[in-house]
Amino acid sequence: MPVPIADSNPRHQATSILRPYAKTPLLPLVGEIIHRSDRQALLELHEDRPVFRSRSGRLVLLAEFLLELKDSDLAFKWCGRDPVVVDQAYDLTLAKFHGLPANPRGPRSAVASDGPDCRYYYRALYTHLVKEFQQRPPTSVIDAELRAEGAFQRMLVRHFFLSSLECKRRAAKTVRRYTWKSKGNTLVLQLPVEMTGSYCRTWLQEHIPDVDTSRPGERDRVQAIIDRLLARRRILSLDRLCGPGERIRAGSAGAPSTLEEQTTVAGLAAVVAEEKAENIDDQRPAIRGLGREKLKELIRTVFESLGREDYRAERIAAAFKLSNSSMSRFAGCQWKRDGGTSRGTEVPDLWRNTAHILANHEDFVAVARGAGVWGRVCQVAGEAGHGKGDTE
Repeated sequence: MPVPIADSNPRHQATSILRPYAKTPLLPLVGEIIHRSDRQALLELHEDRPVFRSRSGRLVLLAEFLLELKDSDLAFKWCGRDPVVVDQAYDLTLAKFHGLPANPRGPRSAVASDGPDCRYYYRALYTHLVKEFQQRPPTSVIDAELRAEGAFQRMLVRHFFLSSLECKRRAAKTVRRYTWKSKGNTLVLQLPVEMTGSYCRTWLQEHIPDVDTSRPGERDRVQAIIDRLLARRRILSLDRLCGPGERIRAGSAGAPSTLEEQTTVAGLAAVVAEEKAENIDDQRPAIRGLGREKLKELIRTVFESLGREDYRAERIAAAFKLSNSSMSRFAGCQWKRDGGTSRGTEVPDLWRNTAHILANHEDFVAVARGAGVWGRVCQVAGEAGHGKGDTE
């Protein structure tokens, strides 16, 4: 058996001391951050790992990529063309992936006061990659690294978008700060300004009964549920969006190519699938029983079928072992009769969720047309009475 030979090069020895994770692949490097709260690993990731691809194709660091994203036309659209909101979205996104509490193992109250805990976000990336590699093992170390880098970049773009929504809400003064006290600790949350203090507490207890303030990332998890259930969404005029001659570009010349690639039919399906999978516990029992990965596959299949104009709900239901009624409630196409009379009391879950995403992302409108779902999205908006004008 060969005996390892010690590296006698002083330069290499100095590098190994100053950068102990210099040769660690991205996935285990992220694992060091979430499992050991290792600041050296976090420093390596931010200062010495150019794993993000810029618009020019150059590999850049996380902060550099965020700066380019911040200066893109698409980011300005997300932030309502408000440069102050754009700056705030940049700062918030950077904090999500850079903030490690001064005392990571201290009480939850101390962690919350330090701002976003980056371990919460890196844990989501780590979990996704582990599942991805289990289902489709990398063919080589390079393949694993490239796929990890791509997933990280897509996640960063998505969180800049979510940060933009949060900062827009703050700027519009449509939310209020509410301190929720539970089990001796507190969570500082953002809720709609019209909700009274007593109603905030009642609503939180009813919709989030399993709160655990000692769990890392709990504030972010609870806030995500609030944003999903109570988010103030921009209402777009159907006259403007559905009228003849309407043109909304699917991309922007000033936006990074990575963003343009995401505004595709596959990108829209991926966004909807990811959101549904993340909130699988809130789905109906039959859909919940599919599991996260099977649910994503179902959504992609529906979108692909619509794009080919051969959508058959019964056929897809059989392929995924769902009853026709379960499929109808999830992605039925006969939920509205001719003449505008509703066949059921609820819009199918998938179309309602897609409409909500489109309400916050004008660039997906053209994509929705290409995917064959735009007519259903307009119906969803019409069901809610949206279409008499632009309001905030």
